Amino acid sequence: MPNPNKRIIIIGGVAAGTKSAAKARRQDPHAEITIYTDEEYISYAGCGQPYYIGGEVENRAQLLARTPEQFQQGHQITIHTRHRATRIDPQAQTVDILDLVANQIRTVPYDALVIATGATPIIPSLPGVDLPGVYVIRTVPVSDKIRKFLDEGRIQLAVVAGGGYIGLEMVENLVNRGVQVTVVEREKQLAPLFDTDVAAHILRVLEQKGVRVMLGAGLDAIQGSPEQGVTAVTVAGQSISADLVILSVGVRPETRLAQEAGIEIGPTGAIRVNEFMQTNFPNIYAAGDCVEVTNLVTGKPAWIPLGSTANKQGRVVGENITGGSTVFSGVTGTSIFRVFDLNVAKTGLTEKEAQREGYDYEAVVVPAEDKPHYMPGHKTVITKLIAQRSTHRLLGAQVWGAGNVDKVIDTLATALYFKASVEDLSRLDLAYAPPFAPAMGNVITAANVMLNKLAKHTEGILPLQVLEKLEKKEDFIFLDVRDPQNIAMLCCESCLNIPAGQLELRCVELPKDKEIITTCMIGLNAAAACRILKRHGFQNVRYLEGGITAWPRPVKKQQN
Repeated sequence: MPNPNKRIIIIGGVAAGTKSAAKARRQDPHAEITIYTDEEYISYAGCGQPYYIGGEVENRAQLLARTPEQFQQGHQITIHTRHRATRIDPQAQTVDILDLVANQIRTVPYDALVIATGATPIIPSLPGVDLPGVYVIRTVPVSDKIRKFLDEGRIQLAVVAGGGYIGLEMVENLVNRGVQVTVVEREKQLAPLFDTDVAAHILRVLEQKGVRVMLGAGLDAIQGSPEQGVTAVTVAGQSISADLVILSVGVRPETRLAQEAGIEIGPTGAIRVNEFMQTNFPNIYAAGDCVEVTNLVTGKPAWIPLGSTANKQGRVVGENITGGSTVFSGVTGTSIFRVFDLNVAKTGLTEKEAQREGYDYEAVVVPAEDKPHYMPGHKTVITKLIAQRSTHRLLGAQVWGAGNVDKVIDTLATALYFKASVEDLSRLDLAYAPPFAPAMGNVITAANVMLNKLAKHTEGILPLQVLEKLEKKEDFIFLDVRDPQNIAMLCCESCLNIPAGQLELRCVELPKDKEIITTCMIGLNAAAACRILKRHGFQNVRYLEGGITAWPRPVKKQQN
């Protein structure tokens, strides 16, 4: 039964804090619910800020889910903005709260406490990091400033430090506002949470848009003065002019308050909670970017800060803190973002993660259209599946392309949640009609290719593996089986061309003592060519998975 005198204190707003408060109010109309946040705003779309800066979201009010006044009136929840929790005493069940405006501390009691302190941006220790014009995209006032400067034409050159989600979204929106952008990423690839082949396609798109990308290097210093603001940055000994610097090098869970209170921290550095979102103190809950989760693929603790996860956890906390017993089982790490006309998504393990976890796995790369080729507006989607060899269990997927990748990744995320096998994927009953999807959906097509590879009906090779062979100048034959009139783009000039329709008769032109890798536009005819060559006694034959479409480097134009 709800306790009419129950005092619930929530530290933090935005996603997890406000969601837990709203759910708790629906469950218990009598509880005293109070939210303390050190920000000015209680609930806003943090992930939407790059699009507000870029003008795609026209009005800042569209980012604000609810004002404090709306929240208080609509839910009868007390809101204290510009108030910071400074100390939790689990034994006394009290929280010390600093009023940032009045600069006064008071101690408030609780029956149940929710920690939703989120994550804090990593600020590199660099000369000039405090200069005007150096920003972290985190709060609405910061977004207001940057947009105002853009509207006034005061930003012509920008440096974005960090090639993750927010960094890449900021690149797109700054370029769309006419800004010349340089991206600096310490890792050797963009989007470090993805595999290298996906990152290579992102790099291609950025370079096509005129973005300068510097990989394997970080900011050494930021130049300027308090009067002028930022004027340049130094990277690997080079000076790069800049009117604006965006720091997007990562975040870490904000756990100081919890640690000082003796709340257990997990191996990821985030707050450890059980399936009910309780900490080691049963009446203290935690949710959002400050807590670790269970990776549903590996079963191990993970820290994957996402707004979608924070909202789901907040709902669980709101129910449990008012007497419920709802479980938050974990995540598969599903995420998605857009960079210009390239949509990119992932769920589960990447190849890098599967290797690190010790899985014996297989991977395939399969392009397909998101609608039948005869329908207007059809676009390419490339699906990469990763599956365990012994059990055929799906381990992860990455999807990218100009087409609708969200439908594909959501289907695969659902399959991962239920521990589906590749066979399960191939048997899915997915919607088909020409305006919406091909008869064999992208997921089913990719699953069938994976099944063929696992059964060794075909032997494919991933594009990055072929690229590595080319770079090492290995001795093999790269055989393009497209018809000459269809060859507008090449992986490299060294490709030999024998059309698939002529291969039965002309295979005698090929040596049987060399490795042969066939290619075409998407891999379908190249796989068929492999079977023809095998039938004629060629043993060392594979096809380029994904063909020219999935090639990770800029393709070369055929010379007339």
